[in-house]
Amino acid sequence: MKKSKILLSALVAVASVSIFGTANASASKLNDYIADNNIKPVGVTKSIWSGFPKNAYRKGTGKPEGVVVHETANPSSTIYNEISYMKANYNNAFVHTFVDATHVINIANTNYLSWGVGYPGNARFVQFEQVEVHSKSAFAKEIANAANYTASMLKQYGLKPNNASYDGKGTVWSHNAVSKYLSGSSIPIQLATTPVTVRSTSVKLTQWHNSTHW
Repeated sequence: MKKSKILLSALVAVASVSIFGTANASASKLNDYIADNNIKPVGVTKSIWSGFPKNAYRKGTGKPEGVVVHETANPSSTIYNEISYMKANYNNAFVHTFVDATHVINIANTNYLSWGVGYPGNARFVQFEQVEVHSKSAFAKEIANAANYTASMLKQYGLKPNNASYDGKGTVWSHNAVSKYLSGSSIPIQLATTPVTVRSTSVKLTQWHNSTHW
């Protein structure tokens, strides 16, 4: 196994006003902050709820084609509030996993599709939500967790990282990219509040293990 660190380009959904500066500068600043502060991702907590429906992806059970990154844009909610709300309202929408600064909680089996972006994206992608956080440190930790989780999903399903935001061809998608290139849902999924518009930015993160992902 290769012993050097590697880079992963992960598409992440970031609130329209970034605490790390302008769109072009924020990715570089974020990478530096994560490295300088030795931030490492947390592991995934499995908390699968049996109440979610189990429908196969378009290519079959256990065969997603990529990952969609959402952002709740709910400043007053917590990861547990969001999970509780989603379980109570799953007939409207649900995702597989929630991420914040200190947790990655998987609530729906990723071998089956979720309902987060409408047709046809639901039948193609693993989907997770980033919960809104309120400090530079928490934001950096959340992004590290989100990128690591994205990498783990791509690895699990034998997919190579490729940002779809530029041409609609890839394995890592924002909700906006799905809306732009695949149609379907044009509004981020309704959770505990009406989400604000999000933008997509490509964040390059150093992985902190010996080539586990690629």
